[in-house]
Amino acid sequence: MIAEFFENREIFLTGGSGVVGKALVEKLLRSCNVRKIYILLRTKRNATIEERMKQMKMDKIFRRLNSEKPNEFLQKVVPVPGDVTLPMLGITNEYLKLMENVSIIYHSAATVRFNETIKDAIRLNVGGTYEALKFGQMLKYLDTFIYISTFFSNPYLEYVEPKMYEAPMNWKFCLDLCQRNDIPDETMNIITNKLIVGFPNTYTFTKNLAESLVNDYRDKLPVALYRPSIVIQAFDDPEPGFPTSLSGAMALFTLTGAGILKTVHMANDIQIDMAPLDITTKSLLYYTVRTFNMYTHAVERPNEVPIYHVSSCNHTEIKLHQLIDIMTNFKIWQKVALEKSLLLPGMYYTESTLVYRLLVYTLHIFPALLVDTLLRISGQQPALMKIQRKIFVTMEVLKPFMFNNYRSDGITYAQEMLKELHCTDFDMDPIQRAANYYSNVGICLDLATKSRDVLFNEDPSTIPRAKILLKIKELLYRLLQLFVAYKIYYGVFDPIIKEWSTREYLEKIFNDTLSRK
Repeated sequence: MIAEFFENREIFLTGGSGVVGKALVEKLLRSCNVRKIYILLRTKRNATIEERMKQMKMDKIFRRLNSEKPNEFLQKVVPVPGDVTLPMLGITNEYLKLMENVSIIYHSAATVRFNETIKDAIRLNVGGTYEALKFGQMLKYLDTFIYISTFFSNPYLEYVEPKMYEAPMNWKFCLDLCQRNDIPDETMNIITNKLIVGFPNTYTFTKNLAESLVNDYRDKLPVALYRPSIVIQAFDDPEPGFPTSLSGAMALFTLTGAGILKTVHMANDIQIDMAPLDITTKSLLYYTVRTFNMYTHAVERPNEVPIYHVSSCNHTEIKLHQLIDIMTNFKIWQKVALEKSLLLPGMYYTESTLVYRLLVYTLHIFPALLVDTLLRISGQQPALMKIQRKIFVTMEVLKPFMFNNYRSDGITYAQEMLKELHCTDFDMDPIQRAANYYSNVGICLDLATKSRDVLFNEDPSTIPRAKILLKIKELLYRLLQLFVAYKIYYGVFDPIIKEWSTREYLEKIFNDTLSRK
């Protein structure tokens, strides 16, 4: 069904170098016989477009594709110079002519920084979407335009349905406001606090505005909204446990293994909503086919823009603290120990702000200061305190999602996909495994194993050596604990006990003397 639909199609993708973008390219090339995939790329300060394409091809997410179809990437992926902040995405007439047969657009490009300034967030997330839609109008064979949004585009709701909600502000007004150069940044910061009431950050706010923009184009283009929740590691495809990055929710598990992230501030009942990478990719392709059928084979256009969710609600009852406990209780990081690690793997979680701050000082800041001091003494640049500062800011930004459960109906058309895609290269069967507690042990082990390989670039052959180093570190840690306990006992408690004992002895002598008299 999906493979047949994408046969010989030409596809245009913005945000192709991002997590979802690369996974989508990989799946299209490996499981579908597409004709071309055009990827919008901008030149970076330290890399040309050609160099970025070479780097992208060598990304580990493509190693299975490069093994099974060695020439597929180079033959079918075409870089398109441009920038989402420019009119018509900065695409020249020459490339527009080259892309005239494009029939599918995936607009994924966005700033995902939660603390992005309101000006930059709107210019990229709203302005970029506007330019992508205008570009789509130039394509006479366009069948489907999919805007990749987020499940958290309406974070003020406890229960989110796959439908359009009224935007808090007009997207045109906000875009015009942020494109003006006569408003000082200080004024924009004040305006930001007024604009994003009900939204925890500029990211969710601008994604909401962009959805409103896409909805306004439903009578002009065959558009749809795709709302995945927090994208995490793959269950099976392209490799079991293939991770996304060292940031966001993935950091809760990966940086814990490195002994860098030791404590998290969160509610005990939190069930953080997640979207496995392969489920995200496969469902996106399925929804593309479904959107095409809705616009092409229906008697009339849909009254509302089609909206699809990939949310773990109703598919698993596993709480976040249970996943953390699995990593600890089943000694996942001891089984695949990291060579590059600081403290012992493991994490403490708490609802108490006071306890959390205390743990941050003792487990994050003090070790970082010690290591950076040693680096300075040895003539090297300090690094760990900078990392810990970034982690702390990230955890603070994620706090709204660590204390609020967002509910939904789960994955849109989940049962339909389970049935229609079963025993194909796009099967959705893995979502049924996530509900089982002990299946999550295997899922966590796959995550740790692949994170060691992909994110930390450590060869699997070094695991035995890393285990020995970890045991030595554990021994040294226990000895340090004993030493500290010894110092505390004899420095604090022993003098008190002796004082008490002396006082009791003197009181006894005094009382005996009195009794004799």
